[in-house]
Amino acid sequence: MPLLERLSPGDHVCLTVDDDMVRREALTEVIESGLRYGCRVVCCGAGEEVFGFVKQRAGAALASGALRVPSLESSYLRTGVFDPVVALSYLRREVDEARDAGYPGVYLLTDMSWAGRPVPGIAALPEYEAQANTVFAEGYALAVCAYDPRVFDVPALRGFAQAHLATVGTGASFDPAGALRMRRTRDPFGLCLEGEADLLNQAALSAVVGQVLDSLPAGVPAAVVDLSSVRFMDTAAARVLLLAWQRAAGRLQFVGQPALMARLFQLHGAGQPAGNA
Repeated sequence: MPLLERLSPGDHVCLTVDDDMVRREALTEVIESGLRYGCRVVCCGAGEEVFGFVKQRAGAALASGALRVPSLESSYLRTGVFDPVVALSYLRREVDEARDAGYPGVYLLTDMSWAGRPVPGIAALPEYEAQANTVFAEGYALAVCAYDPRVFDVPALRGFAQAHLATVGTGASFDPAGALRMRRTRDPFGLCLEGEADLLNQAALSAVVGQVLDSLPAGVPAAVVDLSSVRFMDTAAARVLLLAWQRAAGRLQFVGQPALMARLFQLHGAGQPAGNA
């Protein structure tokens, strides 16, 4: 089974593959899938192996604008250094331009090997990766970020993985059931969680829940986080929600999984979260 066959809009996957052929096949698979569904595909930082696919098999998509291959200097490194604010602005611009052009979605692929070089400001990359989930939670775009384990050490890879919603390595296909999926909701205003929330995606969860609270409209008494489709939650994820609940001071409610939330909050020395049902 292809590594990334079951991706959906909103997914943000960390691809940690140390085999060049497997990585090339996985990335070109996503490119082909995006174009097949009529979406815009943006491929950034691509190595020559992916450019080979682009030149040979996607020339028409390049010419039409359905496939874009921006340089690092026009995307992540526009100011010559890595700035998470600038990078997030670039991401939002790509999403907005695809939406304005009428595409039903946008697939973003980035070979992150460039981040293994001594780039000024690169220590802020995990912060950017976590905040990028606030864009993907809108359910329009998906992203695959390829981090080569031969380029990054284990602590760095762990930090990158925690900022994504799922991690896929060699020999293990993407499994939606084991990933965390987060989707913004408008009625009620808030967020719907699905899958598994744990230590492996806690930074992503924290960023999106924080953004939901920060964007709570005037006149809306509380944001609602729907946990009905959560299959598993560990104490690391529970602590993220607990801290958000404490910060919200009554402006955050949970629905679904009342027994689970009560148990996990109790483990952290807190009472039953108000509004949990």
